[in-house]
Amino acid sequence: MRTHLLTFLLLLGFSFGMAQQITLDTSATSTEEGVIEQFWYWSGGFPVLGDGFAANAEITVFATDPNGTPWRDFTGTSNANGHFSIQISAKKITSVLGDHTVTATDGTNTITATLTVTANSRETLNSSITPSQVTIEQFSNEVLRIKSTGLGANAEVKINIFSPNESGSEITPDEPKFANAQGEFEMDINIFTPSYPWGEYMPEVPGKWRVNVNDWSSSNTAYGQAEFRVLPLNPSTSNYCSIEQIPNATGSNGVYPITSFEIVGAGAPNTSSVTSDVYYEDFSSTVMNINAGETYTVRLKGKSSSTFAADTYTLFIDWNQNGILDEENEILHEGYIFNSTGTDDIVSEFQITIPENAVSGNTRLRILKVNSATTYSMYWPSGACGMYYNDGQVEDYTLNITGGITLPDCTMNCPEDITVQVENGAESGVVEYDLAFDCEPVAGLCEVAYPSNNFESGLPNSQFTLLANDFDIPEGSTSVITQIVPNFIKFSYGANVTFYHDNNGIPGDLITSFENVEYTSQTEVGQSDGFGVYEVVIDLPTPVEVTGGKYWVVLNAQGPLISWETTSEVTTAVAHTSDDNGLTWTPQTGKDGVFKVVYECEQDPSDQTEIVLVDGLASGSEFPVGTTIVNHNLVYNGVVIDTCSFTVTIEEQLGVSDLNKDKIAYYPNPVKDVLNISYAKEIAHVLIYDLSGKQVYTKKINNKNAQINLSQLPTGVYVVKAEVSGEIKTFKIVKK
Repeated sequence: MRTHLLTFLLLLGFSFGMAQQITLDTSATSTEEGVIEQFWYWSGGFPVLGDGFAANAEITVFATDPNGTPWRDFTGTSNANGHFSIQISAKKITSVLGDHTVTATDGTNTITATLTVTANSRETLNSSITPSQVTIEQFSNEVLRIKSTGLGANAEVKINIFSPNESGSEITPDEPKFANAQGEFEMDINIFTPSYPWGEYMPEVPGKWRVNVNDWSSSNTAYGQAEFRVLPLNPSTSNYCSIEQIPNATGSNGVYPITSFEIVGAGAPNTSSVTSDVYYEDFSSTVMNINAGETYTVRLKGKSSSTFAADTYTLFIDWNQNGILDEENEILHEGYIFNSTGTDDIVSEFQITIPENAVSGNTRLRILKVNSATTYSMYWPSGACGMYYNDGQVEDYTLNITGGITLPDCTMNCPEDITVQVENGAESGVVEYDLAFDCEPVAGLCEVAYPSNNFESGLPNSQFTLLANDFDIPEGSTSVITQIVPNFIKFSYGANVTFYHDNNGIPGDLITSFENVEYTSQTEVGQSDGFGVYEVVIDLPTPVEVTGGKYWVVLNAQGPLISWETTSEVTTAVAHTSDDNGLTWTPQTGKDGVFKVVYECEQDPSDQTEIVLVDGLASGSEFPVGTTIVNHNLVYNGVVIDTCSFTVTIEEQLGVSDLNKDKIAYYPNPVKDVLNISYAKEIAHVLIYDLSGKQVYTKKINNKNAQINLSQLPTGVYVVKAEVSGEIKTFKIVKK
């Protein structure tokens, strides 16, 4: 008896030991179980350990962030005892901070655990760069100021800068940089600030740049990050920025093609060769039709660049059609593949929702496929332009968007650069400037509305009776009626719709009539006497053109005992009914129908347009001595439609003897055709170089003044060197 009891207890204990559970083993990077820093979560992740699951079963593990967004499924197999170990990682290095939910399931049993993601312990410096947005010209001619606090007293500082493709360079590595005694650091940079390995010039690439400030005195190297955006030169939907693949350090990078792309329901998929060796493929003549506000399934296939790591797909979509592909809401990091030949059944599939405020019409889509370093640390680029060292491919397509918004023709009146002199010793000066914008009227829809007051019912049944209500169209123009929106009590199936001129307060001469019109939609908006009240949208089969004045609309609703909702707040004439097909009309005392008349009109978009300060200071502010870049955006319905950028320079009044006599004069800059150069002494030669160091122009001058015709040079940034009395005067220009 004791033997049987002991056996039972052992079996019971074994059963308890195998209760289903998961453990988040973050011990490799954290002293706390289930806690991990952003960087370590992305760079390699951690194992999820499970017990008590089905034996030899396929196990799926995934994490959901605090916003409720799940990341990819990680799969493995349990052993004969129901135990498993599956490594998981984050989508990006910048995971959402806070509590994530980790879920494990074998298809029958599911269990969750909480993962806490914390900020990187070394990212303790408060770093910034101003302005946050510059044009290519400003990046070349002006300065951006890096500031950082929280460093050690007098700590050595190292600065790294990263272009939009995440290629990096150390700024002025041969010049030691130090924080002050309060642990503060400042530095000014522009495109001509030397760095390694880029050299004398930074790459001329538009997009989002990143700066890292590093405290080099600390053994753990504390750091802080800041970002700024470089706007392209003359962005245009007919001239998008270029993207190219350049050799990496070993010259081993290659083209691994995108072999199929489809937006389900938007047209046939586009397929391309798995053997293609062309890095950029232009399929912009391939048009896919989509609707604003709707969600679609995207399907992508491609050839993997390795057997051990992921290839990612990044979609850049110019929703606002301003010629820039990689603004914040225009980047979609979703697709990825593992170990695919490009012709097998491996498909990357994900959802994309078209913004409701996407601009209608043809929109550029760019797909960038790049390789990642490992299975767990996926690389998601944020730059749609410039140079990439990664394996992969780029394809451009066109999306035809319907149902979005139409941008008005608006122009912001942007001031020229402003220079103000202040008294010697002053630290700032007040600057006022004017900003305004002009918008052309746009075609839109207006409505005349006769609203409800608590769902009153009282008009006769409209299935057998004609119900007429009057409405007023504004005087002074011809209007085209496109839609009638009545409120009906009870659900209806269609209606006969007739329009009449007014005849002294009753329906008069017939304008037009439509029979058996189907409704576009019916939406329940309330209840009346136990029945639903429906707002019914009726799109007219043919628009009705009228001039300003009074008219009548007559509705004969089809369905069981339909009536037109009324209001006792009569705005014009009361509703009328007719039992003899419109020969005579009977007024319904104290009752008026609830409905809207929608007609085409010209609208002033200014009410939905505003000027937003992005960088710098508002007009009337105290500007500090020096140069401040001021940026404003013109925003329509949440869409940036124009940008204004100028500089405000505050300088102290100096005597003539204090002026920089040795400074060479040149203008205009930016220059379109002719560059004027002058100096107090004779200029011997002028030489011009592009940013690669290649000489593109030379001319003998032998004069104090020179005119240089640059009309044949491509747009871009150039270095001008003028030889004067054996010295070389160097300056930078931007060619439009």
